[in-house]
Amino acid sequence: MADKPTILFIAIVPPFYSPSEVKNYGPLRTFELIPHKHSVLALVAWLREHGCDGRYVWIFPDDKSGPQKIGVAIKEFQPDAIGFSLVTEEMVSHYPAIEAIKKKHPDIPVILGGPHATAVPVETLNTFPLIDYACIGEGERTLTEWLTLIHEGKSKSELINVAGIAFRGDSGEIIVTPPREMFEDINILPDPAFDLIVNPESPVGIKSAFPIVGSYGCRFFCTFCAAEHGKYRYMAAERIVNQIQEAREKYGVEYFAIRDSLWPPSADWLDEFCDLIESRGLDIKFHFETRAGILSVDQWRRLKKIGAQAVAVGVESGDEEMLVRIKKGITLDMIRETFRHLHEVGLLGVAFVMYGNQGETRESIRKSVEFIIEINPALLSLATFRPLPGTEAFEFVKEEDRDWWMRGQYPSICELTTDELHRLRGDTHIRYPLRWRYLQQNVFGGNLPSEFRGVCWRSYKVHLRKYLLGIGERSGLLRPIIHGMKRLVEKK
Repeated sequence: MADKPTILFIAIVPPFYSPSEVKNYGPLRTFELIPHKHSVLALVAWLREHGCDGRYVWIFPDDKSGPQKIGVAIKEFQPDAIGFSLVTEEMVSHYPAIEAIKKKHPDIPVILGGPHATAVPVETLNTFPLIDYACIGEGERTLTEWLTLIHEGKSKSELINVAGIAFRGDSGEIIVTPPREMFEDINILPDPAFDLIVNPESPVGIKSAFPIVGSYGCRFFCTFCAAEHGKYRYMAAERIVNQIQEAREKYGVEYFAIRDSLWPPSADWLDEFCDLIESRGLDIKFHFETRAGILSVDQWRRLKKIGAQAVAVGVESGDEEMLVRIKKGITLDMIRETFRHLHEVGLLGVAFVMYGNQGETRESIRKSVEFIIEINPALLSLATFRPLPGTEAFEFVKEEDRDWWMRGQYPSICELTTDELHRLRGDTHIRYPLRWRYLQQNVFGGNLPSEFRGVCWRSYKVHLRKYLLGIGERSGLLRPIIHGMKRLVEKK
């Protein structure tokens, strides 16, 4: 056992991260740092400041030596507990790792945090019996108190005083303690423990995107999102610029991925952020996600001047009624204006769109297709909607389908079946860039820099190839030839 309360966080990290069909989101960027749990980095930083410690080990799903790496880490760190921070879709894929750990180390408690445990803590413990504790909500103070008591060998009767956890009592009943109060001001939080994922002696690759997160919660109320609605808190601009500058100087970072679901927090905040970047002479590049209608064309120009490269915008639907139904809080005109500004300024615009929210119809999807073509984003990220626990949309899921993540097939909450939504999504996604206006705006004309035109050109070629293969596979003559070529490629 370690001298101080210590927890070992474990994650199974996908071997690549691709927020679009083309894996180069921006100019040939790599994303090996992005899938890492930023929540873990934040938790460990807090633990270190409050008399505890945390470590982090990750493995890839196809890494046969993964279990051995976890075993070595447990032996080396001698943690008091094992921690996971998971979203709903990760529950089933991570549980075998938990089973393997508990088989060899039955006395080390496993605690699970993240959106899924927060939304359905009782169901989580009932469904996954080898998970000992669920952390509900923001975990910094909860984990510190809980880990200290675990380190001291306290009984479960004393854990009842820790707010924000769920666990099994001595007789097997699920105990849920009172909720933990959220931070009023997240500026009291320390900077994330980036040293867990970056070795100072090995600088970050020039093409790597470095993750930055500076906010908790959200001020909006979208039905498809499990964020703490109306509980939006953000760090001061100087805190974020300090993190960027330190990563630039300490790790050699040149490119940043701002991972906040809403950025920038406000116009005044953005002015200060840009002023600081300019006054410190920071030569950086970055991308971020934002909301339609919150930035003027002059703000877009200034963002590009200080290094903005690509911007993802939550469009969600091209049907005005759907936007109202999902409580998006934007209009089609706001989206039109945003993409008009992106085209004018020359920033790579990515449109996030979903098929299958509550009330979706074939007509609303048709309107979405027409609208996407109208705004003509450089890249399209199109998803079939997944009704996640903790969201308002989850209320529309039938009772028998509420554990859909256990089966891997998420249910439809609209008039179309999930298979129909998949087919429509795939068809839209493949066909979207195969238009002269797309090439005219994003490849041969428009204001995008040449490197971004290359991204759009690759997108066009990838989708054209898929389209032609699809036509070929529908041909009785060409189908066996195409399938044979695929088998040859797979063998290589």
